[in-house]
Amino acid sequence: MKKLQDLTDYELKEYYQQYKKCYSKSSRVEIVKKFGIDTKFLYHVVRLINECEQILVENDLDLQKNNEQLKAVRRGEMSLDQVKSWFNSKERTLEVLYSESKLQHSPDEGAIKQLLLNCLEEHYGSLSDAVVNPDQAVTALREIKSVLEKNSKLL
Repeated sequence: MKKLQDLTDYELKEYYQQYKKCYSKSSRVEIVKKFGIDTKFLYHVVRLINECEQILVENDLDLQKNNEQLKAVRRGEMSLDQVKSWFNSKERTLEVLYSESKLQHSPDEGAIKQLLLNCLEEHYGSLSDAVVNPDQAVTALREIKSVLEKNSKLL
């Protein structure tokens, strides 16, 4: 895939024409005409910041929380300046919460895979014929091999 700076003038014009064509058919054009800003975009900014804060404070995520605030944003009841001001204060709060957070910095992939398998088995029944679940010894040997390969390249 080409980078934007590598596109020819012709390709840029074609891309822009396609963009205009798609944008003109989008309902967002009407939103921007009505409110002067894409309130759907603002909605997602507010939603994502609220979700980050919720995860950092509560270690959980309730997708129904802050619904009234989000609906107000979608209805255009918060201006761009109000959202910017709100965002700036939340950004400072999130920086403090993140620095104090006890959350682990990466997911427990093994637990996630096991949860997924459990969900699939709950829905479809036994997956023993379709999924090979290596035992801990095989997994440990693979990890050891990976570490040895990485370190042998350093020598």
